[in-house]
Amino acid sequence: MLNAECGMLKAATTFVAAVLLALPASGEEKPAAYTTETIRGRVVFLAEVMQDKTGVAVVPEARERVLALEKKDGSLLPLLEDVRARAFRRDERLREMEVELVVRRYAISPLMQVIQVFEIAKSGKYEIDYWCDVCSIPM
Repeated sequence: MLNAECGMLKAATTFVAAVLLALPASGEEKPAAYTTETIRGRVVFLAEVMQDKTGVAVVPEARERVLALEKKDGSLLPLLEDVRARAFRRDERLREMEVELVVRRYAISPLMQVIQVFEIAKSGKYEIDYWCDVCSIPM
């Protein structure tokens, strides 16, 4: 009888272990849902444009804090500043040109992640990319 009880205990333990392994870990979460879009406009500092359009005085330290894409209709779409969007902060020439951005828009936030940048010029559409000759990494 002892062997039968041990066998049943082993079977039950194996079953419970299999069920627990089949369940997803509680720390694992799905990545946030997003859509990919292509939008044209000019990248600006959000606070400056808001002050110009609304008259609301912004504090000096906010002037160059948040980047946004200003569309031709005047609407402003805030950008999530990661390594690609940071280029607009670091290189003022990028803020002077009309651009087409391929962006990800996440369901949980109004901020857009910049995936790809194109300059829209009279002579054509050009992809903007930075290249490091030392480490051979595009940015």
